[in-house]
Amino acid sequence: MIIPAVACQLRVEARRIPLAADAGGDIHDALVTPFGARLLIGDVMGSGLPAKETGSQVVAAWRELAVTEPSLPGIAVRLHTLISRSEHPERFVTALLVNFGCPGPRHGTVQIVCCGHPPPLLLRGELASYVETFPSPPLGLLDLSDGWCTAITVPFAVGDGLLLYTDGVSEARDGNGRYFPLAERAAGLLREGPDNLLDRLLAGLREHLGEQQADDILLLRATR
Repeated sequence: MIIPAVACQLRVEARRIPLAADAGGDIHDALVTPFGARLLIGDVMGSGLPAKETGSQVVAAWRELAVTEPSLPGIAVRLHTLISRSEHPERFVTALLVNFGCPGPRHGTVQIVCCGHPPPLLLRGELASYVETFPSPPLGLLDLSDGWCTAITVPFAVGDGLLLYTDGVSEARDGNGRYFPLAERAAGLLREGPDNLLDRLLAGLREHLGEQQADDILLLRATR
């Protein structure tokens, strides 16, 4: 799936392999807002219909908040409140909330809030490096950190990319228990060229897993 978020010179693509037909634990969305282009990726605790319902509620609330709430941490806190006051308060959602500010002729920034989610990969030239986030507990568990979270801001210039993913990718193991080397594989593919990066990553991930897929898989790439 390709989400044409054209504001702020941003292109967003997603690839997903659900573990089952009713899988709904992995969520994502991209919106053009008055504050820039905003992305959400998350993973709901659990599986099946309950996880799918929670995921749908989070995405619906995100779509309202993303276009009205200037503060990215403010959005996270309000999503946390929604989950903690729901019919399933024990449920939680790991999430990354991302805001791409509109750049000048060459430069721009990206703001990231991390709530218990694996860190994104910054794709720059032929390099792929993990972004050092300021980790907070998952949405629904923010009370463990006094009910707040912190955003970080990093440079994000024309030609840069950001790769977001769920733990179905970061925790993917082959038959011998070896994890998928996401950063190394992404950098190697960038050296071959940036086109169709997600499809090539997904092919490598399928080969690595064989018949061992144990979770939903979601990849999200934003490129300026």
